[in-house]
Amino acid sequence: MSKKAWGCGTRHIAMAMLACVLSACETSRVTSTVHPGADGALTVPRSSADVRRAAQTRLELAAEYLRVGRNEVAIEEANQALALDSGLTDAYMVRGMAHAQRGDYVSAEADFSRILRAKSNDPDVLHNYGGLLCQLRRFDEAITYFDRVLAMPGQAAAARTLMAKGLCLQGAGQTRAAVATLEQAYRVDPRNPVVAYNLAKMHYDAGQVSQAQIYLRPLNSSDMANAETLWLGIKVENAMGNLLGVRELGSALVQRFPQARETTLYERGAFYE
Repeated sequence: MSKKAWGCGTRHIAMAMLACVLSACETSRVTSTVHPGADGALTVPRSSADVRRAAQTRLELAAEYLRVGRNEVAIEEANQALALDSGLTDAYMVRGMAHAQRGDYVSAEADFSRILRAKSNDPDVLHNYGGLLCQLRRFDEAITYFDRVLAMPGQAAAARTLMAKGLCLQGAGQTRAAVATLEQAYRVDPRNPVVAYNLAKMHYDAGQVSQAQIYLRPLNSSDMANAETLWLGIKVENAMGNLLGVRELGSALVQRFPQARETTLYERGAFYE
């Protein structure tokens, strides 16, 4: 199993944004009869309907390249989609996300400004723009956009937006509000490893180890456990004086992630580094 990190950071805010980008593309999907040619270029039929399908295909390719981290290619595919259909506003969102992933926040804001003019009340757009603002450390503005999404009919229990808001509050140093928001997200989606890990970490840092254990035990018993979650679980069990729990999690850590930094710390008994 590959090691994935579930700790707080802009990476996971970006993950929450990406989920919305892919969701938007899925929602607007059009079945396409357009296929890449031998040289990788798309053959675009002449009818307007087929041009729109070709643009949608480009958009789906852009979203997929964004998902796997090939941001430059995602930008190029989004450009191609817009060249075919300038009204395909979701392409601006994908391109803006790709710019943000590259650290080009000026271009990202320009794309989001354009789609916000076209879709000022779209929950995916508002959510993603809130995520961008949080990456820019404009926390108060970001929270305003997340709250607008959560206030919409049918959106009050949106786990993705609650997660993004909670991580943003955590980044802003508003720990109490972050915990309350992530607890809401956990009630909606208890299998989300980012939510569970960050809740456990904040409780552990506050000395509330029994609360941390509540979130870590299901996570470390699942296929979403990684070196980071196992190591935090070990530290929690150690703080609670549960030596059997320490040995069990330690054995899992050594067997599954022998090269991880956390394994080295465990073998040294460095529980408080």
